[in-house]
Amino acid sequence: MLIRKLNSDGLKEFENFIENLRNGARRDTPFNLLTDVKTSEEIPDSIEIDQKEFSNRYELGNYLVGQIGDTDIQGHMGDIGFWSALALFWFDQLCPKKQDGSRKPSMSYNYILSEKYNHRPRHAIYSTWQLASQYGEHAKFLLCREMPVRGELIEQMLARQYFLGCEGVMKAASKLYYDEESHSFKRGAAARKSAGCISRYVSWLQQIELTYDLFSISSEDLLTILPSEFDRFRPPVT
Repeated sequence: MLIRKLNSDGLKEFENFIENLRNGARRDTPFNLLTDVKTSEEIPDSIEIDQKEFSNRYELGNYLVGQIGDTDIQGHMGDIGFWSALALFWFDQLCPKKQDGSRKPSMSYNYILSEKYNHRPRHAIYSTWQLASQYGEHAKFLLCREMPVRGELIEQMLARQYFLGCEGVMKAASKLYYDEESHSFKRGAAARKSAGCISRYVSWLQQIELTYDLFSISSEDLLTILPSEFDRFRPPVT
């Protein structure tokens, strides 16, 4: 299917669908909004996507990066209709039905790209594509959960959007918390208060950003100056 963007009517109907589900209604996903000329419109680029099944959000992000390819994405970066259409296309994976047919989606801004800057990192597709596009395999530790699950690690890391643009910060976190053997994050990484967990990493970054340029510092230098509480996650020096 060639991607089309939702127009204002399509966005309104998609939001109504989400809110109805949140209020207990049982509805089939309105995929017709993606093709109906009354609720969608063409985009200037030919980007084709398929209804593939993904085991986690990293697979989705990696797939979308490949499908977008060399397309100049800048014109779509803040396009609410574009990213919301993608969330609708994969909505059944982002919010699958339970055995009784019910669904409980998250807040609408998880599926409809918000105009509020602080909500944009919560969008299921936009944030997934952004992380996979910028960091490739180094984004796995944030995107390794099942499709419906956002997860504690991404909540913590993207709470400060500035960190998303700090390559050393993101790559150091990947080296600390991703477990290559289990293809998931390390045990204890998602804890809230234990030594060396992701929330402690974020707190430590906030402390040192007054004295270090986090935008320019390398992951190797960050791992070198990490306090000893991170030793249980720190990768061995090679």
